[in-house]
Amino acid sequence: MYKKITHNITEEHYAQPAGAEIPNPHNKPNPHNPNYIPSTNYYVDGTLGLDSELPQYVLNENTMLFRMDCRSAWQKWAYSLMNYAVSLNGNLPGTDQVKGRMHKNAVAIGDMLIPYYGPTSARLVGTSLIAIDDIGMHYVEALKKGEPTDEIVASWAPFVDDFASVMNQLNPNNWPVSLITDILLALVQAWQDQLTARANGDFTADEIAIDTIAKLVITGIPDHGKGYDSLADIFSRGIIAQFPSMFQE
Repeated sequence: MYKKITHNITEEHYAQPAGAEIPNPHNKPNPHNPNYIPSTNYYVDGTLGLDSELPQYVLNENTMLFRMDCRSAWQKWAYSLMNYAVSLNGNLPGTDQVKGRMHKNAVAIGDMLIPYYGPTSARLVGTSLIAIDDIGMHYVEALKKGEPTDEIVASWAPFVDDFASVMNQLNPNNWPVSLITDILLALVQAWQDQLTARANGDFTADEIAIDTIAKLVITGIPDHGKGYDSLADIFSRGIIAQFPSMFQE
């Protein structure tokens, strides 16, 4: 039913403007990546990554606004599937519009990448997120009809892998495949928990799942063993680390 789509990005990856790097004494890097050189704060290719301290000059209002914008964009995308379920199950007249907004929210996340990676890469990211959305909508529709969901659930993983691959090609030192895959699969599971709980009228489980979705996508999970705060913060910090001079006031 579902076909995995793979991409190789070979163009429109904009070069980072030059700028002096000032270590941030409040950040303590965790040099678990063999390509990271702690004594220099850089990776072997001369870029900043997950293990690097961000330069002090990016700790400003513009950077904070960018990170908040990213959180808002990812929240709209992640919550749009829940909104679709409410609309579909309630037989509301605006269900088609809700579906359209879900796709627009995916495109909006891709568009945030245009200044850094170009329109082609942005379109690939948006398209990958739409594919993940569409499987979620099929899951909601199957729950409503009382149909089996095993095949739908299994089809999510290849599209999550595809998205992780696209992101990794853009920013390998900040968006490792394992990290992006792990957090997205956790989100997919949280979606399933929430949608199933709501369909079964289990509002306690529904509330717990919504809280999990918020932590995974927006606010972050404290002391998470795999090294991430939230999907939105991975997204924004990765861009800031790869293009720090573009965030200098």
